[in-house]
Amino acid sequence: MSSVTHFGILIGRMPGQTYARTVLGSEDCRFLCAACYELCWGIFRRHGETAWRCSRCTGMRENGQEPGPRSFDTQPPGPLPVSERLRGPGGTWTVTGRSYTEAREHALPQKRPVYVLTRDDGREVTLQPRDMADFHLLTPTFDHITDGRRDELERALSAAGLAWRDNGRHSAPQTLRYTVTDPCGRRWVISPAASNEIEPSQPSSLWRATRPAPYHAGPLLSAVSLTHYVRRAAP
Repeated sequence: MSSVTHFGILIGRMPGQTYARTVLGSEDCRFLCAACYELCWGIFRRHGETAWRCSRCTGMRENGQEPGPRSFDTQPPGPLPVSERLRGPGGTWTVTGRSYTEAREHALPQKRPVYVLTRDDGREVTLQPRDMADFHLLTPTFDHITDGRRDELERALSAAGLAWRDNGRHSAPQTLRYTVTDPCGRRWVISPAASNEIEPSQPSSLWRATRPAPYHAGPLLSAVSLTHYVRRAAP
């Protein structure tokens, strides 16, 4: 590989492609990938082509895939919690671990997350966010809020002596709400959790109680635990 630095840009020639990287730059001195339109610090151009691409799109091209814009709507918008479920290569993955590594950006030390991802078949990988372009958030669903789950909650509320009513939206669980009055006369709103909020180790914790005034939001709990929580919550 031969290389030369020109006006703060390192230009290198490798077998089959040319590489350019910003050496002395800032946020407004990055390259634009011709395939996915992402700003990046380094780009590649294959010999015989005119398009400059980021490392991800270059790798896809070399593997016979057609690079293009990423699906930003399903990309994780921020740090991923442990137990987050993702759609990725070969199936569904779960974030089973998270740590941080030291890195330098703009000559300043930065802490970047490193995730341990485990696929449903047991395969495990360790990746940084920059390497997770092919992992996407699962679309939240409410298929777990069945007639049986609603009946379980309603029986628990009645058995606890709590006055309650629902908004009747049984066919659209994402908008289903229960209004409950506790022994002190305070009003609570109970709503179901989306599929991506449920802890795999606590599959029956499907409900959250929220008190509008004074505002208080409880954790996800099972039907019986939630009734105890509402009765015992501090003023």
